[in-house]
Amino acid sequence: MKLEQISSWNTYAEIKHELKNAEIESWLLEQGPITKRIKSIKDFRLELIQDELSEVKEDEILFLNTGDEAIRVREVILYGNETPMVFARTIIPNTTIKKGLKELGKIGNKPLGDILFEKNIFSKEDIVFATFKDEESIFWGRKIKYTVKNQPFSVMEVFLIK
Repeated sequence: MKLEQISSWNTYAEIKHELKNAEIESWLLEQGPITKRIKSIKDFRLELIQDELSEVKEDEILFLNTGDEAIRVREVILYGNETPMVFARTIIPNTTIKKGLKELGKIGNKPLGDILFEKNIFSKEDIVFATFKDEESIFWGRKIKYTVKNQPFSVMEVFLIK
């Protein structure tokens, strides 16, 4: 999936006046697992694109405030009734896997929400929003910084809802 970020990351207070679509806003502000929300209205499928140690952008490292050089990148597309609904990119420093939660290093084809919302050990630290585009559409996304045992990781979700 080729998405280009076209705005900077901003807080909800900074972007709420730009949100004209109540459905998109509800996805951006969803507090529970995105996979659970999709499953409640459609047949769900997860496509694993990448799950390996990889290079990350400088802004991703700054968002996490990590000095860890070994970082796992996991990218997936979440489908509802075989229609792409969410592109998700998770950035997990190796230290977070070792000192935070080993399960983050072996999620595989399972939804991250299955771990994130089942265990009461994660803290949501920060959330920011931005817009993205592909060849034909503009989409809203969010990026959330979490910690587990004081170790950071982030989840970016771009909602492919038109």
